[in-house]
Amino acid sequence: MALRSLDNALPTTPERPKKQVKVAVSIQKQSDFGVNDENKAPLPPTADATIDYISSENLKAMPDPETQITGLTEGLDSKDWAKVCESLNDARRFALYHSALMAPILEKVMLVLVKAMKNLRSALSKTSIMASTDIFNTFGDELLQPRPAPTTHTRVGTGQGWDLILTL
Repeated sequence: MALRSLDNALPTTPERPKKQVKVAVSIQKQSDFGVNDENKAPLPPTADATIDYISSENLKAMPDPETQITGLTEGLDSKDWAKVCESLNDARRFALYHSALMAPILEKVMLVLVKAMKNLRSALSKTSIMASTDIFNTFGDELLQPRPAPTTHTRVGTGQGWDLILTL
């Protein structure tokens, strides 16, 4: 096999000069200390952000449920997702051990449960699913019963000495 001559090779061009690397010294200002740089390691998560998933069998009754039921609604309305998770676990305790105290606020708790299930934070979503399981196991068919609509009474004067009360 014959080798081709190198005469028809591409013409060589002079080599381009390489760019000089600029070394920049970063001077950190006092105001930049709180800013997280992408090249820095992220701070470790705080211990408060850990959520314990407690099975229903391991939940304990509350020591003073009458006073803690008022804090339940405040915790469910919180903007802090960890506090909402704690409140959902408290709602599980109320459902399992103090269902009579939870019955009046059950509708509000169910609205928060549905909202938490749609949340993208997995800890909040999982805790709400666990809470809904305990609530459905406790209240069962009561959740499916239609609630009576509040009645409105209207007093209408007839002008003949007695009043007529209309129930709407």
